[in-house]
Amino acid sequence: MVRNAFSVSSRSKFIKRDKEGVASTVGTIMALLVFLTLITLFTNTYIPIWMKENEKNHMDEVLNQFRDLKGKVDSLIVNAQVTGRPTINMYQPMTMGSDGIPIFATATAGFLFLKPGGPLDKVESGVKVDFYYKLTEGDTERHFIDPGGGGSLEFYGPNRYYVQQWYTYENGALLIYQEDGMALRASPSLVFSKSGDSIDVQFDQIDIIGDNSSIGGQGSGGVIIDLIYHDSQDYSICGSDGEDDGSLTLTFKTRYDTVWMGVIEEAAGAAGMEKDRHYTLECSVPLTDEYRPLYRITLTVNNVDQFTYNRGYVTMELEY
Repeated sequence: MVRNAFSVSSRSKFIKRDKEGVASTVGTIMALLVFLTLITLFTNTYIPIWMKENEKNHMDEVLNQFRDLKGKVDSLIVNAQVTGRPTINMYQPMTMGSDGIPIFATATAGFLFLKPGGPLDKVESGVKVDFYYKLTEGDTERHFIDPGGGGSLEFYGPNRYYVQQWYTYENGALLIYQEDGMALRASPSLVFSKSGDSIDVQFDQIDIIGDNSSIGGQGSGGVIIDLIYHDSQDYSICGSDGEDDGSLTLTFKTRYDTVWMGVIEEAAGAAGMEKDRHYTLECSVPLTDEYRPLYRITLTVNNVDQFTYNRGYVTMELEY
């Protein structure tokens, strides 16, 4: 009968004395735990802060690009007023997405929407103008009604770490929307002047012409801008019965109800106009059940003598 070289007792003593493998294993596990702890701390703390800063810087860059776009449209209009003819088109680049962090976080995409103007019942952003006027003293009153113009260019940043934001250019105004409210970043041209009980009004309307389109992604896009026509008219406003100094009605359709009402009230207050006497301002209930609903804002100005109506027709085309 062959016996094992080591008895049970001798084997147990041999195993107990050999602790080098156990120490190496424990050391490796501890090193892995320290490494995983550092990685977890890095991904849960530092990565969100880094990405939040990237997304904030991207939205600031987009805001500056929208300011440049407004400036280019204004420059085209001013040049057309001076020279009497439109100039060459312009191009405004747009940064669609924010920077990411290699391996740890992908870039955040952005979306750009072109929404041309049209009749208010068919568009998201537009202006309807309604008034009576006379060409000469003693002339029969004429009814001017434009069912709608305007339009908008909008950027949406679906940020994952920074607050989600919308930037919108409509009727010469630059607007911003986020979860906690909305604000004005560049004012439109709406001016009132009061002399006695008579009021003069000037309004610059930007009609965006083009296809209803959108682009999205993380790269670079752009907007081709071309002013095809600019018109400036002065109207002697009268009532529907031909009497001097009639009413002027501007109806806005927009998602920025609070901002536009603030713009109108500020302009009226600067001219010394009193609400419900010199003008009335009404905002409809939400027209849609969306996260950012649409509204109709109706401004009626009483006793208007002169209305200066500047209108620029601008074509825009998205490129990506």
